[in-house]
Amino acid sequence: MKILNQPLLQKATFLTCVLFSLAAEPFSHAQTLDRIQNSGTINLGFRTDDVPFSYRDDTGHAAGYAVALCKKVAEEVKSELRLNALAIDDVAVTTEDRFTALQNGKIDLLCAATTETIARRRDVSFSIPIFLSGIGVLTRVDAPSQLHALLAGNEPEFRPRWRASYSQILKQRTASVLSGTTTEAWVYDRIHEFGIIAKVSAVTSYDIGISSVLKGSSDMFFGDRAILLEAIKRNDPNSELQVIHRYFSNKVIALTLARDDEDFRLLVDRTLSRLYRTGEIDAIYKTYFGEIDATARGLFTRAALPE
Repeated sequence: MKILNQPLLQKATFLTCVLFSLAAEPFSHAQTLDRIQNSGTINLGFRTDDVPFSYRDDTGHAAGYAVALCKKVAEEVKSELRLNALAIDDVAVTTEDRFTALQNGKIDLLCAATTETIARRRDVSFSIPIFLSGIGVLTRVDAPSQLHALLAGNEPEFRPRWRASYSQILKQRTASVLSGTTTEAWVYDRIHEFGIIAKVSAVTSYDIGISSVLKGSSDMFFGDRAILLEAIKRNDPNSELQVIHRYFSNKVIALTLARDDEDFRLLVDRTLSRLYRTGEIDAIYKTYFGEIDATARGLFTRAALPE
């Protein structure tokens, strides 16, 4: 009987391991478009309570800014694959199972306010940015110009004199913040950045916080900037409020897909880039956040990839 020599045996074992590892690659990672073509269905993951990005509307259907963008991606998938019809299956996910749903192929694209981080990129991939968010603040449009300047970070040239003169104004101001949130902790931790504020008032909802500023019982309301924009749209029909053009913290929000699926990611990024370049994004953005501000416009201009 012939016995393989040791080096040859080692090579054979190595090749066998490589072949098995390739065969074991998750089906969802490499073949999203193939799976969609075979099934005639694209599965869009959405959150039921992630207003205004992803939620269940009054009719029970998925809705929101991120969902609207995902449906544009679905249109591009249908065109790319030359399908006569493409069914869209809205799949509700939670913060606990959203990434697992991508990894096991339960959903093809996650349509929600998902923040891109290094840690998360170990498990999933992200599109080009769809929104910049973070802690923001709103005030009345007719609030003192000094307060606007302070919150916007626009300090006059002579800073010592400026701080001395405005500290008295700030002592008379009240800031509202949503109770039990990281924003509340942030306000208390960094209150010195805005001077001396006599009172911080904790509220239980964004609607209550906005109402307090409208009624004058509070001078400013701190919260997630994206939610502030959406809440103003619902609660401020007379345009008495404004969200200051300043981010006190930053996070990049993007659509999320399975890791290592570059063909599908290319299609997603191409779809978003075309929306940004052509201005089609304007109507979608306005539906959920109101008119596009300079920050959003800058994001779309910089994020759009050339053909």
